[in-house]
Amino acid sequence: MTHESPSAAGTAPADLAGAIDPRLVVVSREPFNAETPLGEQIGLLTPNRLFYARNHFAVPRLAASDWRLSVEGEVERPLRLGYDDLLALPSRSLLVTLECAGNGRSSLQPPAVGEPWQYGAVSTAEWTGVPLRTVLAAAGVTARTREILIEGADRGNVPDAGGAIPFARSLDLETALDPDVLLAYAMNGEPLPPRNGFPVRLLVSGWYGMASVKWVARIEAIAGRFEGFYQADRYVMAHPERGETTTTPLRAMRIRSLITAPAAGATLPPGEHRVRGLAWSGPAPIERVEVSVDGGARWEPAELVSDPERYAWRRWEYRWDAATTGPATLLSRAFDANNAAQPAEPEWNRLGYANNAVQAIPVNVRTKD
Repeated sequence: MTHESPSAAGTAPADLAGAIDPRLVVVSREPFNAETPLGEQIGLLTPNRLFYARNHFAVPRLAASDWRLSVEGEVERPLRLGYDDLLALPSRSLLVTLECAGNGRSSLQPPAVGEPWQYGAVSTAEWTGVPLRTVLAAAGVTARTREILIEGADRGNVPDAGGAIPFARSLDLETALDPDVLLAYAMNGEPLPPRNGFPVRLLVSGWYGMASVKWVARIEAIAGRFEGFYQADRYVMAHPERGETTTTPLRAMRIRSLITAPAAGATLPPGEHRVRGLAWSGPAPIERVEVSVDGGARWEPAELVSDPERYAWRRWEYRWDAATTGPATLLSRAFDANNAAQPAEPEWNRLGYANNAVQAIPVNVRTKD
């Protein structure tokens, strides 16, 4: 659908220009990485100030008036677009859940390489932007094009890559031409916060967040295959412990559900409680969620309390009569329209990606006062 441009005339609002909400769970400050507390995921959309942040380098400070997007390579008409040029093009708005590929890494045993994410590196927003295909059509992609390379304005020294590099990823041409792949300039009706990609970021709906390159500065149509560090060396499933020498690139988010309330370690009074959570899957809509309140011995259906969205999570609730006092372990598992089911155990891999195993929430039901 079409959508009016954000009202801030191309500048990030002051309250989003770098202030850190104290509720965020900061994983690292430089580069800035932070999780959304699960207990704050109350509605369908995550407020911008609480949206998780995953950055590999320092956040570039870019002014909309100075930002330019170069479109080059295997194109008939190389382009150089300004911010207002992009906002003048037809736009769409989509509800999309983004999840860091490392979400849940800290639960893997033995520990895997990478940031020690718990379960809060996931959020949902309404994104507004121009389909990437619109810009590619204006440039005239040639028949030689195999992939579309997207490069961000952020860069830094990566010893494993041999020096300073930008964050860059590529998409196969078919994916790049999907109308749900956007050059997004707004989230939840406001310009992007700097740490989430202002002025413009890519949005690859249904994929893990690494594909949605932030601070997009350059797009190149290429005839070959891109083998950059964050394409070939990272964001791949690597299993050297199995003797495997090949890797599998990450793309669509795996099916997952999370319990957002009660919190792990909570002490609860006996009686009725609402167990609440979220469920999503990159390839297909969520069809049902089941909950266990006894560590997995029995499973019962939860109620889906939000409408299905192609790329966004669904909220669910389960009424639990906590009649037995003492410790209890709450679990949830999701199923999607492709008959994919959330696994009980994670797939351990060297880089700690795509852990979508069932989450265990220990609580304690106290005796009556």
